Amino acid sequence: MNFFQLTITTFLNKDIPFNESGEFIGNIISSTMLLKDTLKEIHEKKEFKYVYDNFYPLEKSKVYEKGRIYVFNIRSFNSGFIRDIKRFLSLTKNNDFKIVAVEERRIKQRFITELYTKTAAIVTVDSKPWLLKDGDLMLLQKRFQDNLEKKFKDIYGEAIGIKQSFIQRVDVINKKPISFKYKNIHLLGNKFKITINEDEKSQQLAFIALGMGLGEKGSSVGAGFCHANYL
Repeated sequence: MNFFQLTITTFLNKDIPFNESGEFIGNIISSTMLLKDTLKEIHEKKEFKYVYDNFYPLEKSKVYEKGRIYVFNIRSFNSGFIRDIKRFLSLTKNNDFKIVAVEERRIKQRFITELYTKTAAIVTVDSKPWLLKDGDLMLLQKRFQDNLEKKFKDIYGEAIGIKQSFIQRVDVINKKPISFKYKNIHLLGNKFKITINEDEKSQQLAFIALGMGLGEKGSSVGAGFCHANYL
C-alpha cells in the first residue's frame, strides 16, 4: 500500500482567517479540478477522493497574512488525480493567491504506532458534531472505523473484512472544539491521538486514515489530516 502527497507552496494576496482557511484551500483544489475533464469527473463523483491540511506556518494572530508564503499538502491514493492536480494547480486563476511550487512524493506503508490529527477531525452523530462534554468514546471509535472501512472499499473495490476495532486507545487533545467555516455555517471538530492495534488489518486502516484523513469533510475543509508515529 502507498499513497501520494503534493506539497504546495502558496503566496497569499489577501488575509485569510484561520477558521476560513480550510474552505479557502478546498476552493483552490475544486477550481483546479474544473480545468481538466478527468478531474471534473472525479469532482462530480460521490466518493472519497483526497484529504488536505492547512497552511503552515500557523500565525499567532490566527490570520494567514497577505504578502506571505505558506505551505499545504494534498494526499490521495489515486496517482492519476495527483498527477493531474500537480499539472493544473499552477494554471488556476485567482487574484487571492499564487501557486509558487508543487512537489510530489510517494509514501509507503510502515508500521504505525500512533496517529495524531494535524487538523481537527469532524464526526457527526444524529446530525450534530461529536463533542467531548457529552460524547460517547466507543461510538466515536465506531464512526472512525466505519468511515475508514468505506474509504478502503472506495479505494480497493472490496471490503477489508476486519472484525475488531483498529483503535487501541483514543485521547482528545484539544481543550475546546475547533471551528471550520463552511458554506456560511460552522462545523466543529476535535484533535485526537489514537493508539493503533498491531494486527495487519488495523495497520491497513491506520494507513488509510493517514492517506485519506480521519472522519468527515477531509476534501471539503481539510478536516482529519493525520501525522503518524512509526515503530
